[in-house]
Amino acid sequence: MKTMKTKLWLVLLFAAVACNRVSKNEPTDTLTSGETKVAMDDSYTFLFETLSRVFEDQNPKANIISLVKNESDAIQALLHDSCKVIVLNRELTKNELALFESKNVFPKSIKFAYDAVALIIHPNNPDSTIDVEDLKSLLTGKITKWNQLGKNGDKDVVVVFDKPNSANFKYMKDTLLGGKELQKNCFGVNSSKEVIDYVKNNKNAIGILSAGWITDDYSNAAKAFLKSVRVMGVGHKSIGLYYQPYQYYVHEGSYPFVRSVYLVNRQTRMGLGTGFVNFICRADKGQQIVTKSGLVPVYAYIREINANVE
Repeated sequence: MKTMKTKLWLVLLFAAVACNRVSKNEPTDTLTSGETKVAMDDSYTFLFETLSRVFEDQNPKANIISLVKNESDAIQALLHDSCKVIVLNRELTKNELALFESKNVFPKSIKFAYDAVALIIHPNNPDSTIDVEDLKSLLTGKITKWNQLGKNGDKDVVVVFDKPNSANFKYMKDTLLGGKELQKNCFGVNSSKEVIDYVKNNKNAIGILSAGWITDDYSNAAKAFLKSVRVMGVGHKSIGLYYQPYQYYVHEGSYPFVRSVYLVNRQTRMGLGTGFVNFICRADKGQQIVTKSGLVPVYAYIREINANVE
């Protein structure tokens, strides 16, 4: 009888341990609670600072952690499950999707905004417009001085990006230059803030960064940055029209450097990553924040107005 009791006790003990292991491995987050990580380029830190704060205010048991990573590092983080959601300026390629599927992971991409790549100069620089082809020649080293751009002065032009291999760097390299390398007059610093600081202290510099860093109505820092630099108009001198990277010109397609912004979510269940993505894409919530942050929302908020026509 003692032996039977001992065996029964051991069975119950193993069962308890097994149940405890299962419970530890089970996800603890829900659509509105728990903790999740979102990886993004430095371009979108202002936007996601606001999105996270508003989401957490509405869902006090939720904690959204933002990770600043370049495109390739963000994809690797998603692949290895060190974050649930990433922000990209493109959808995953077929090869990337195949790699995820080999690990039995099926990420979903959803476009939620349109962004613009902005060019900024020193506030005392009188030359506030640039031709698209001239910018291309500047990035490839065919043009190196301001007077070659038809501007005043014979000083060298330097072009500064937020980071080497950032979203802005890749956009100019891939879209404008067809993958060609940028020349030695172009370099990266460590953040979008450093781009602004460099430009406001160097009269011969052109800074390249996301428009959200100078158009975000939520951010006092963005408003201060805009006062310390000038935003260039970009266009074609053959027709004499130049446009700045503001919402109206981005939406109508006049501004030439526009890109899509995607959320890529690896969660297939109703976890916090999915809840946060749903919040961002809701026209009456996240998309209003996108609008006020200076980007163009994909899902416009439509107000219903009842008019008395009598």
